[in-house]
Amino acid sequence: MSLAVAAVLAAAFIHPREIVVPAHSKSLGRIVLTVDSQGRQTRFDMRTLEALPQRTYRVTTPWYLRPVTFRGPLLRDVLAAAGAGGTHIEAVAVNDYTADIPFEHAEAYDVIIALRMDGKPMSPRDKGPLFVVYPYDRLPLEMREKSFELSVWQLDGLRVR
Repeated sequence: MSLAVAAVLAAAFIHPREIVVPAHSKSLGRIVLTVDSQGRQTRFDMRTLEALPQRTYRVTTPWYLRPVTFRGPLLRDVLAAAGAGGTHIEAVAVNDYTADIPFEHAEAYDVIIALRMDGKPMSPRDKGPLFVVYPYDRLPLEMREKSFELSVWQLDGLRVR
């Protein structure tokens, strides 16, 4: 078992904020997310993200005609696993679209990095493989519209500053 996977599996036994994923591991699969913070890059493959504790939301969005179910780790757990800290998170999509997510949203709104939609991995055509998802239906009305703007799909990087 790789060191990165072992570190993440420890999440089941310790608080996620105490998890640190090694910044470089030769045994990782295809990298799907890179977290840049404090001059360091931490790379995640899908298996490492799936090993973090998962959260599931059934939500209504402006992108789908019906409520959909998203599943993935909390953004704050991904940031903790990377040892990332700051005040802003620049979420970057594969097409270089960016959204500036206030760091406190990760804690206040239980934002997830969705890996699955309706139980299936998301293809790039379905906004995947990673999608920043807020618990839209549980947000205060004044925050709901803003959260749609911050929901980056085809996510491949987080720049924390």
